Amino acid sequence: MRHLPPLSALPAFEATARLGSVTAAAAELGRTHSAISKQLRHLGEDLGGALFEKDGTGLRLTQRGAQLQAELRPMLDRLDHVAQLLRQQQDQRRVRLAVSATFATRWLTPRLPRFYAQHPDVEVDLLMSGPHRDMRDTYDLILSYDRLRGPLRDTRRPEILGDTSYGPVCAPGYPLVQSPEGWRAELRLVHAGAPQSWDAWCRLSGVALRATRESAYPHHILALEAAAAGLGVAVAERRLVADDLASGRLIAPLGFVHVSNGLQAIVTPAGETSGQHKHAVRAVLDWLRASVAEENAQD
Repeated sequence: MRHLPPLSALPAFEATARLGSVTAAAAELGRTHSAISKQLRHLGEDLGGALFEKDGTGLRLTQRGAQLQAELRPMLDRLDHVAQLLRQQQDQRRVRLAVSATFATRWLTPRLPRFYAQHPDVEVDLLMSGPHRDMRDTYDLILSYDRLRGPLRDTRRPEILGDTSYGPVCAPGYPLVQSPEGWRAELRLVHAGAPQSWDAWCRLSGVALRATRESAYPHHILALEAAAAGLGVAVAERRLVADDLASGRLIAPLGFVHVSNGLQAIVTPAGETSGQHKHAVRAVLDWLRASVAEENAQD
């Protein structure tokens, strides 16, 4: 049976021995002076004598303390090396995926259990993306579905995951009026992050849908919820409202306009930093592509 010294006191000893000061060790470790002193005293008592002695305004190691430092330093260096390797391995299995809150909530998150069943060794961190953020150094993979917002602002060639389609949605019975000039609604619901989406859909579809007024929402999912509540009409990618359409909570009175290769992803330099990391990113991409293809085959 091992009779080890109090392990929690070893960082306090190492820092004090290296810095020559209890005050400096306390500052580095984020502890109080008295807490470090207490640990050093406890460690010395366990090992049979003082580990430090006064040296002017500082401290110096006793022979006992120097012997402990000589043994402890290489052990801590090896432990630090092993810890870095283990953390790196964990990071290589983790994929930091940038995705909009609406797409994550409405489509991706309910399907993630299927991914983990196939890839239990990979962890996916969902982090919210947005047009105002520089995502290249923060994420490994950037997922984009909203071609009404515009193309991906990136010089790398995107990974094509599947097609998309877009159309106006509203609650059953919401009044849409058709005239020779096109369609008209009382209220168009707008995602504040993509105010151009309605005009882009009108150009894409060749259908005019004007409104007496517009109301902007900070998140697309809020605009969709407002539409389901009967407040107005919103424009959406079909995947985001598929369950609502199936349940009758929303209808798509003008149908959807198809866009080839609309669901895209960008692998950032961070996502390509190592072979293992790239393998985890590739697993996510292949699963996304297969999931989209499977759903398209069922439609």
